[in-house]
Amino acid sequence: MVATAPTTAGLAGSPLAAARGRHVRIAVVTIVSLAIAVIGLLLPAWPAGDDMGSTHYMGLLAANQPWNLLLFMAVPVVLAETIAVSELAILFRRTVAPVVAGVNRYAGLVAGFYFLGVLVYLTKHAVIPLTTSGGWRGWADVVAVGFYLLGIVPLLGMSLLETRALGADWHDQRRLKVHATMVGLFLVVAHIAMIAGMLDPAVVGWDATHVMNDGSTMDGMTP
Repeated sequence: MVATAPTTAGLAGSPLAAARGRHVRIAVVTIVSLAIAVIGLLLPAWPAGDDMGSTHYMGLLAANQPWNLLLFMAVPVVLAETIAVSELAILFRRTVAPVVAGVNRYAGLVAGFYFLGVLVYLTKHAVIPLTTSGGWRGWADVVAVGFYLLGIVPLLGMSLLETRALGADWHDQRRLKVHATMVGLFLVVAHIAMIAGMLDPAVVGWDATHVMNDGSTMDGMTP
């Protein structure tokens, strides 16, 4: 009997090929994530706007109009809302138009990696300086910024699902349920951040006369 080489179809469907594919995806995701993190670290701090005495969350969005509002709020929220709306169509319809599925997939793919850059940038230029200088304006300030940055968990989770670096062996229904859960989680943390961020820090105990210029702000670094 003459031995024959395994067919391409058989090799592609083998556990070994599946494991290799998963390792390649994880490696690519890791490289992309590291590249984005490096870019976030190397980006210079934007000049801060006028200190309004509000939470640093609101200061971030109000400064450098309209760019801060677009980059730090509009882009991630629009991506998340796009995912949420297209997700409803996928959940409630038996057949989904390819364009809807494509929009859902690519919005989920982009959102996490984009927000990773936001997380790294704000951690370097705002969170660390505010923490080391004692510049936080009460617990509402910490909650607003903290929950805003917690958005990385569901957003990056969705990106990992879309690249199959996470849940590659899951069936479609399970992947869809986890994906929808992450969409809901992002909307929850984003709205908690908004509510806390809109509070006047003085209402929750921050003394505005104690430090009116804390040397480091969420909207860029230097006031």
